Amino acid sequence: MSTLTLRALLVVGSLGLGLNLPIAEAHQCVEVQVLHSPSRVSAGSRAAMVAGVVNCGSCPTPVELDAWLYDPDSHSRVHLGNEFLRLGMDEARRVKLLLEIPGNVAPGRYQLVLSAVTSGGYMDLARARISVVPRDSRDVHRLLRKLGDDPGDMAMLEELVDAADRYGNELDVRSAVAAAGSITGRIVHKDRQRREIRVVDPLGRTKTVKVRHGTVIVDRHNQPIAFANLHNGDRVEVDYDHNSVATRIQKL
Repeated sequence: MSTLTLRALLVVGSLGLGLNLPIAEAHQCVEVQVLHSPSRVSAGSRAAMVAGVVNCGSCPTPVELDAWLYDPDSHSRVHLGNEFLRLGMDEARRVKLLLEIPGNVAPGRYQLVLSAVTSGGYMDLARARISVVPRDSRDVHRLLRKLGDDPGDMAMLEELVDAADRYGNELDVRSAVAAAGSITGRIVHKDRQRREIRVVDPLGRTKTVKVRHGTVIVDRHNQPIAFANLHNGDRVEVDYDHNSVATRIQKL
């Protein structure tokens, strides 16, 4: 008897008996983080970012990553690039996304929003800060072509070096570790005297947080527990503020 036939018999049988028997379904879940991203780009340029993606579900999962430029004032967004991947169970992966910054984007401060969506519709978001600066009126490619025609043109060489100095850091990547946020991983160090714990997530990111008297600590059933009940190796989800003080710790 095939699996499909057996499944059909279970459904029909449950309906005939007036029962509502649950059928096990694979659970899709994905977590995404911005590991590296440009802090500044110019309109009409290209850049790159690195995303960390974790399959936290119970089955292999197709995932679509999309990067957006989001203006928090006007609530408008511009699509910058995307990538497709398939994650195995418990797989964590670093993914590079190429970003195309449109030439008509106004200079200003934006959010770089990264979305991860599974084939079943589960979504997770991550954000980083980014600034868009006006495009330099000088065309670097034009300068390079002219310098190629006359390698001895020192004035052109100086102009090219000056342009490189101005925009040399434009596509520099930075670690987008949020000043405040959350991290899910395992406790690798616990300092009882300082009341601190260090957590490492599946992508290798590390965060040390302070545990104060106002920190809410609960178990997997949301029941309060003490700091003494946290141990090295425990898997936890930690919310923390701008001062790296844990506001909530849940033991998973």
